[in-house]
Amino acid sequence: MKKNNSIKKEYKLGLIVLCISILICITSISYAIWSQLIEGKTKNVITTAKLDINFQNEENEINIKNAVPVSDSTGINSNDYVFELKNTGTIKANYRLAIIEDEKIYEEDKCSDKKLELSNIKYVIKEASDNENNANNIEILSEDNGNIYEGEISPGEVKKFSLKLWIKSDADNSIIGKHFHGTVKVEAIQNSQSFND
Repeated sequence: MKKNNSIKKEYKLGLIVLCISILICITSISYAIWSQLIEGKTKNVITTAKLDINFQNEENEINIKNAVPVSDSTGINSNDYVFELKNTGTIKANYRLAIIEDEKIYEEDKCSDKKLELSNIKYVIKEASDNENNANNIEILSEDNGNIYEGEISPGEVKKFSLKLWIKSDADNSIIGKHFHGTVKVEAIQNSQSFND
């Protein structure tokens, strides 16, 4: 009986070792096939553009202080902020311009508690190459999360913009004594390129 039990144990042990060996072989072969399939024939290369903003007056701060509500026709004829966007990188880039609140200036002026609601601010942005028919699209700053312009810029290209801001004419008395301190931010949206081996 003991001999039969011993043979059965050896047989079970041999069967277990055989099953483990087969499992290891299947796993190795599957991995080899899988790694060949996902390697592919192309490489994805992501490159970056470098976009610089330069304001004409050498300050990138945008302020609204002690302003009063005005009509759109007055706002369109107000002083503007002029700045240039330059692609100093090596690829064409899609970009987005946004006006964001400048918290540092609010702290320096000690007016963080006097922020002007963005829904009270209207703006017009014009690229120098825009024709006059498309130049005066009046928008409210709070819409679209402060995004004010989108476009495409080639390597070495310089685009010039004019930006005007004013308080909308139907703003209520809550704007009295309020301030807005902002700056223009540019965000590049990169495209990936594929190259054959």
